[in-house]
Amino acid sequence: MDFLDRLRDKAAVQKAERFFPAIAFLGGFSWDSWTIGSKVYGTDLVFLSFYYLLALVSIYFIATRHVAVVEVCSASCTEIREENPNFFSRIFRREWPASWIERLTWVVQFCFGNLYSALVICYFKSSGSIAAFLIVLILAALLVGNEFLKAKYEDFGVCLAFFCLLGTMFFNFLIPHLVHGMGTFWFFFSTLLSAAICYLLWLKFSREFSRNRHLLIAPVVVSVALSIAYLVNWIPPVPLVLKHQIVCKNFDVETYSCDADKLDFWQQVGLRTASIHKEEDEEIYFISSVYGPAELKAPIEFRWYYMEPSTNKFKLTDKISSSRMVIRGGRDMGYRSFSRKKNTPIGIYRVETAYKDGAVIGSQTFRVVEGLPKHGFVRDSLR
Repeated sequence: MDFLDRLRDKAAVQKAERFFPAIAFLGGFSWDSWTIGSKVYGTDLVFLSFYYLLALVSIYFIATRHVAVVEVCSASCTEIREENPNFFSRIFRREWPASWIERLTWVVQFCFGNLYSALVICYFKSSGSIAAFLIVLILAALLVGNEFLKAKYEDFGVCLAFFCLLGTMFFNFLIPHLVHGMGTFWFFFSTLLSAAICYLLWLKFSREFSRNRHLLIAPVVVSVALSIAYLVNWIPPVPLVLKHQIVCKNFDVETYSCDADKLDFWQQVGLRTASIHKEEDEEIYFISSVYGPAELKAPIEFRWYYMEPSTNKFKLTDKISSSRMVIRGGRDMGYRSFSRKKNTPIGIYRVETAYKDGAVIGSQTFRVVEGLPKHGFVRDSLR
């Protein structure tokens, strides 16, 4: 370690160290975007679990500022222990040097950064509403802020607050992969599990902190805030991801193909509302595919909104769900499902694909128009 300390004292290394946080941030986020951004593998979950556990151990030692010294006990050691029972307690508990505290805070920062990076990508992929996107923005802000909080992580209370937040969000993503299910029970299980681990950390070291209960305020506030956000459907429904969606007519359930308007350039880039032209009494279909992990089963529903011409506000008109609308994960292109609507007056609609009675996975706004489209129809399908 003396070699590393001498190396860091050099002027060139000190200048280069200024760029290390930015390089680590961009490198880690780019790697996560390339790997987790395409598909979550078992190895990804193992690595994220490792980061969580490594952060847990590091916070453990930051809190106590002690280290266990491993001694090989011989017969003489046994005799010493019998003569002085407090001898081994003094050996096994000594103060961490300041240099090691700095290294531990770097480990915490590194682990938190990797967890933030992965969670931003995973929650962004599942966010289908403005409220859910705000949660992602908060995670993104914390991801950036993490690069400047290394010194703050020497404070056990600060570590505990962020560790509770990351733990809840991480378990909410991890548990559905393990139990092949999701929903209210599993979210609150994730919240309680994360809060319990933080409480045990505090309880373990309450003597060192003279039972300062104010250290538990931040974890409690975080847990309550996330619970409220979940109940109002602000938390993205991870790990579900919308892959594709189409509004069309003349739907063939065997091939999941249908006739959709051929979109012009501005509609393709999202600068103009998509459209679907229909004749009188024709049915409108909305089909979508949602990806979930292998063996996961999750019910979904379609929510149809119509923009009232008098108020220019969307009003919920139909909430469609059935026994066939249960995602069975594992298909790379997503589980396919559809809904249809008869007697659709002309106007603007929005259809949401959502976890049943839960958060929105994705949505699309389109205009229903009578007659034939200017650019004709195209036969489209969900693969």
